[in-house]
Amino acid sequence: MKTTTNSLSRTKVLSVSQILARVTKQKQRLLEQKKSKKPLKPIIPPKSFLILLKEKPEKAIYNSRIIDYKHCGLLQKYIGLGGKILPRRQTKLSAKQQRYIAKTIKSARIMGLLPFVTKEKGFFR
Repeated sequence: MKTTTNSLSRTKVLSVSQILARVTKQKQRLLEQKKSKKPLKPIIPPKSFLILLKEKPEKAIYNSRIIDYKHCGLLQKYIGLGGKILPRRQTKLSAKQQRYIAKTIKSARIMGLLPFVTKEKGFFR
């Protein structure tokens, strides 16, 4: 019985400098992990989808990487401040992905989901 109480009562006391050293090591590890991860590139959907209908459809899972004209959040990453589509050297996409992104941005603009031109602060003066 005494061995269990002794092991529980023993707590390691750290100084402030030791705590700060641990925190900085953790931050460095997180930064290294972020640098090693490459940003996820968008996916061009296949031309034909196989749709399986169920009696009770469960919660729809939408892949955030699939390029679609309805996915405005993804498309806005590839539009500059003035409303222009960013060039391929800035987006770092393949030529096929860049063409598909441009086509979907244009169709989203025509449908009214994205603006053609963004109004900057100087416009309202």
